[in-house]
Amino acid sequence: MAGMVRSLLALIAFLALGCAPTAFRPAGSWSAAHAAGAPGLVLSGGGLSGMPYDAVLAWIRGRIAAPRGIRAGNLLILKASGERDYSDTFYAHSRLRAVREILIPPCVRNREVDRMASYVRTADAILFAGGDQAHYVVWKQTKLIDAVRAAYARGAVIGGGSAGLAIQGEVVFDSVAADRVLPDDQDVATPDAVRNPYEPAISFTTGFFAWPPLRASITDTHFARRNRFGRLAAFMARALRDGLVRTAVVYGVAVDEGAALLVDGAGNATLVQRRRESDGYVPRGAYVLEGNRSGRVFPGTPLRYVVKVTHIIMPGSRYNLIRHTGAGRRYRVTVDGKHAAIYSPEPY
Repeated sequence: MAGMVRSLLALIAFLALGCAPTAFRPAGSWSAAHAAGAPGLVLSGGGLSGMPYDAVLAWIRGRIAAPRGIRAGNLLILKASGERDYSDTFYAHSRLRAVREILIPPCVRNREVDRMASYVRTADAILFAGGDQAHYVVWKQTKLIDAVRAAYARGAVIGGGSAGLAIQGEVVFDSVAADRVLPDDQDVATPDAVRNPYEPAISFTTGFFAWPPLRASITDTHFARRNRFGRLAAFMARALRDGLVRTAVVYGVAVDEGAALLVDGAGNATLVQRRRESDGYVPRGAYVLEGNRSGRVFPGTPLRYVVKVTHIIMPGSRYNLIRHTGAGRRYRVTVDGKHAAIYSPEPY
């Protein structure tokens, strides 16, 4: 019996040693940070490799306080899964001085997460990769997230793609409950969310980030392609009814696959996107939804909610996320979970 116990303890110790952050070798030469001036945000609707990264990386480099003709600036990519996926490609497609990825698996304890804050302090841009946002929100109140907030305050660019975008809003659909009650690789879908906006798979995190351009906002990803308009409306209605925001209105900032919003410190968002995806899908830009406290938002009852929409579709279009003014097609959509056709009119 004693031998079995020792073997079990040895296995636990081995697994504990194997569950540690990995700071991969950077592409390029990491140096002191150059970020200066107003901060920025990168909001990519798909994963980082699926965003229009030539335009995104050029925009990041353009915000670095260094002569344009030289390589300058450090891009740090934080991730909870995967390998060394982006560094070489992003370095080759940019004039950044260095690109580095850090893997922090879900099994890592917060004291180990805290140790990764030192890398953030020398980064000019920090992007969160795709995956599962439930693996990011557990970093709430760590020194790592404190360092990301401090980086934004000193003028760095922050953001992410897919799950990395989902965590940027004041209210985060966190996928924690979804991971617990849904099968693997299944997410909360529009039909379920509008049928019951309080279904057990929906959960939220607040107090993670607090970027001024995303005040009173929830972000969503893969938006038109995965038909997430209805579920975002449900999230917005819940945020107001449950007091997750302290304003009279709530916003949904949603970006489609292949598109990204580049947001400066004054809240001016510029749309960049690919012409089409590898399978032929044409990205549909970004959507800003606005909702108030009216509507039918009760547990076990189909949602009925009316939102104002601004659809930002033309590359180069600008929209201010603080004043909520700018380019885009404007219309209203009623979302009603009692009907087979839940949208009136079609939102996309």
